[in-house]
Amino acid sequence: MVVDKGMNSEENFTWLDEHARMHFVTTYSTYFAEELTAIPLEQFEPVDTPKNRHLEAKDLTEERLLAFRTRGAFWGKERAVVVTFNPATFRKQGYTLDRKLEEIRQELFGMRAKVREDQPQWRDPDAIWERYYRLCERLRVSGDLYDLDFEKDRTGLMMSFRKNAYWVDRHRARMGKTIIVTDNTDWTTPDIVNASLDRWQVEDRFRQSKNDDRVGAQPMRHWTDSKLRCHFFSCVAALTYLRRLELKLARAGVNRTAEDVMDDMRHLHSVLTLPARARKPRRRLETPTKTQAEVLTALGCRVTGSGVLQRAVP
Repeated sequence: MVVDKGMNSEENFTWLDEHARMHFVTTYSTYFAEELTAIPLEQFEPVDTPKNRHLEAKDLTEERLLAFRTRGAFWGKERAVVVTFNPATFRKQGYTLDRKLEEIRQELFGMRAKVREDQPQWRDPDAIWERYYRLCERLRVSGDLYDLDFEKDRTGLMMSFRKNAYWVDRHRARMGKTIIVTDNTDWTTPDIVNASLDRWQVEDRFRQSKNDDRVGAQPMRHWTDSKLRCHFFSCVAALTYLRRLELKLARAGVNRTAEDVMDDMRHLHSVLTLPARARKPRRRLETPTKTQAEVLTALGCRVTGSGVLQRAVP
């Protein structure tokens, strides 16, 4: 079972531990395990993943995913722990942090100017701190990245600020790193990493559940418990059918998402015709595109020359 870290709790993992045939792979917040993120990269090694093999083939070995394996106590038991480092993610997160630090710096210059001008709403240090924290919350960064200092003299309140290099470095130490925890202590490191990388499928299903056209878990236009259960059962059934569609297409060599396929097939148009002396109109499909034809073939169907959808002959 691949568990999203938002579902990590003592109760959930106690329940899993009680079921001997069930095992889990989850990720753990780097914020709460800084001793693991502080491990030097010199102790990390490349891990065998499909993407790493692809990077090696393109002579991009410096971009490979690295991993460090250890053990640790999580949720009452000793677990296998793998810390991974992704260079591309590290650069992306570093760029984002630098941009946000500069944005905060510019905002602080503006705050300091208002304090120097002795503007009415900029005379209380606590209120200024509150504005600073709201700014950090809006940018989704920690409020410890800058230190603010206030002094009062005969001319009024004076404000200064400086970047907190210690906390900035601690934030950078967590960048590009993921902590994977599992009870599969006998698995190899590549097995653990690859299982965790598959969690994108869980995240993709969450996104699908919010799609009004295909699943539509929300909004819920029901009030009674029985109707709510029925609604969510229908949503789970819809997700199941979408996944079965992807698996069936994959077996036929069509590696596309259900969302992409359904959007493509929605543009396979039809028209009603009324031939001479016909007693009722006939529906004809247009000639499918190459991608549409691949999907129809994978599902065991074809469009005939007369525009009729038929089961393909084995």
